[in-house]
Amino acid sequence: MNSIKKVIRFWARHWLLVILVAILAYALWQRVNYRELLSTFAGVSWIFVGLAILANLASILLKVASWKIIFDFSFRSVRGCWRDLTSSLMIGFLVNALVPARMGELARAYVISRRQTLNGHQVSRSTVFGTIVLERVFDGFALAMIIIYGITRMDLPGWADRGAIVLLAVAIFFAGALVLLEAKRESIVQSAAAAEANYREHHPWRKKQMARLKGVLARFSEGQQVLRSPGRVIAILCTTTASWMSQLTAVYLSLNAFHLGFTGFLGALLLLILINVAGALPATPGNIGIFQLATVIPLTITYGSAPAGQQCLPDIKCISESTALAFSIGLQAIEGSIGLGVGSAFLLREGLNLKQVKRESIRKIEE
Repeated sequence: MNSIKKVIRFWARHWLLVILVAILAYALWQRVNYRELLSTFAGVSWIFVGLAILANLASILLKVASWKIIFDFSFRSVRGCWRDLTSSLMIGFLVNALVPARMGELARAYVISRRQTLNGHQVSRSTVFGTIVLERVFDGFALAMIIIYGITRMDLPGWADRGAIVLLAVAIFFAGALVLLEAKRESIVQSAAAAEANYREHHPWRKKQMARLKGVLARFSEGQQVLRSPGRVIAILCTTTASWMSQLTAVYLSLNAFHLGFTGFLGALLLLILINVAGALPATPGNIGIFQLATVIPLTITYGSAPAGQQCLPDIKCISESTALAFSIGLQAIEGSIGLGVGSAFLLREGLNLKQVKRESIRKIEE
């Protein structure tokens, strides 16, 4: 009886997941040719699958390089070990894949601050989180520039044009906010120190919370110090852009693995855009369902599809719903294999479990 109640409570909390599962189940029942689906998987080129996994790994290492530049400049007496930074990043990917709340960035902050403490270095989790936010802002800015390049060079559809403008505007807004925060950092630190010095138990609750907030903001702002170094900013932009190009290459190689290479880098760029838009929607664990919608729809609409229950002819390059769904499942498996497999290995290495990481990640980052 208790197990039935747990199932009911789960579906009540994840009503969006219920709707998506119902939609996908109906679409599968109506449109997918299961024989074609299985034959598509049977014809996969494993050489391209391996190359796609290697390209994804290269993208992750470049992402770690960007974060390390920011991290090392934020903690002058502490250097981030490549293995520790990679471990926390992969555990963050694991949390994002299994928890529908985009908690991976908080998990990164918890794991790396915990590791530094074990190594004998006390670091503020607020400052660590500040470095992660800055790295994500660089990430968004680099992706927006790649999309804009695609618009000017590859004749992307109008929605991509508008999406790139929105993404670039958001990235510029947050970049400007972080630059302003860094410019005001000294005054923020002084204000926080004064607030903590005047902290008394008899002060009203509002003033106590304001003092705490100023302290968190001051420590968070320490993570933006690298913005004062133009050379390092350029280096971060280069490594971040290279990371996105590696991920774009991984998508293109995955398309070739499923014999859809005729879509070219234009098709890979379309998918890269929509995959990351889907990744920003924390609706389901691992974005199962949303990921499929973000890949199947653009492939079948942009490159045409065969009638339901029929395969594309050899001399006509089109993508049926069955082939698109098989590719979508395969691409998510290729990308998820790294986060789930390597992330789980690093989780064991840290001596942690997923429940502990989830619990500690949502605690206040005041220390």
